[in-house]
Amino acid sequence: MAELTATTPQQRSYRWVAAPLLAFALAALTAGLLAHHEPRAKGYFRLFFSDPLHLKAGFATAAVVLACFQLFTAAWIFRKLPWPKPAWINPAHRWSGRLAFACTLPVAYHCIFKLGFRDPSNRVLAHSLLGCAVYGAFASKVTIVRLHRFPRPVLPLAGGLLFAVLIGVWYTSALWLYRQNTAAAAPAKSSPIPSNANATAGAKVFKTAACGSCHTLKAAGADGQIGPNLDTVRPSFGTVRAKVEQGGGGMPSFSGQLSAEQIRDVAAFVAKNAGTR
Repeated sequence: MAELTATTPQQRSYRWVAAPLLAFALAALTAGLLAHHEPRAKGYFRLFFSDPLHLKAGFATAAVVLACFQLFTAAWIFRKLPWPKPAWINPAHRWSGRLAFACTLPVAYHCIFKLGFRDPSNRVLAHSLLGCAVYGAFASKVTIVRLHRFPRPVLPLAGGLLFAVLIGVWYTSALWLYRQNTAAAAPAKSSPIPSNANATAGAKVFKTAACGSCHTLKAAGADGQIGPNLDTVRPSFGTVRAKVEQGGGGMPSFSGQLSAEQIRDVAAFVAKNAGTR
C-alpha cells in the first residue's frame, strides 16, 4: 500500500535558480579578490614545460579537450545522439569532469596567487574576468547537481555556460600564446649595441617596466621566473629590441608603452649585462 501512495519528489521551482547564481557570484568574487595583488616573482613551477606560461597553456588546453569530451558525453546522457547509451558513459562523464577541474588547478595557482588580476590590455582583462568566471560557473553547476530536482533546462544551461567560459579563457590565453610562438618562430637578426644607446638609462626602464617580474637578470637584481632567464639566454641587442617591440613567445609588445629610445636603451642594458654576474 505504501508503494501505491508513494509520490515522485516534486520538482523545484525556478526560484531555486537563485542558489546556483549566488554560488556563481561568491566563487567568482572570491577568485577575483584573491588575485587582487601585484605579480609575485617567486613560487612558480614549470614541470616538464619550457616556462610557467607554457605550463598554463598546456593544462588549459588539456582542460578544454576534456570539456569537449564532457559535452559529447552529456549529449549522449541526455539522449541527443542516435546510439544507445552504454553503462560506462555516466562514470566517464563524471571522471572527465573531475580531471578537467584538476587540470585547471595549476593554471589557477599561477593566475590567482602569482600573476594576479591584470588589465594592461583588453585581451588580458577579458582573460582575468573569464578566469574568475570559470570557478563561478563550476560552483554553480556543482550546486545544481548536488541539490537535484531543478527544472530540466537548468543543468544543461549551466554546463553550457561553464563550457563557453572555459573556451573563452583558453582563447584569450593558450591560443593567443601558441599564435605568438608561431609569429616569433623566425629568430631576430643579431646586431651590435649602437653607440647612442644608454645602458644606464636602460636599467631604469627595466625596473619601471617591471621586466624583473618575469625575467631573471642578476645585474638588475631581478629573479622573475615566468619568462626566460636572461643570464642564461644572453640575448643580443637586436633580439632584445625585437622582442620588446613586437612581443612573442608569451611576451606582450611594449611598443605602445615605451618610446623608441627607451626600447633601445633597455635592449642595450640587457645585452650588455646578461650573464655578467
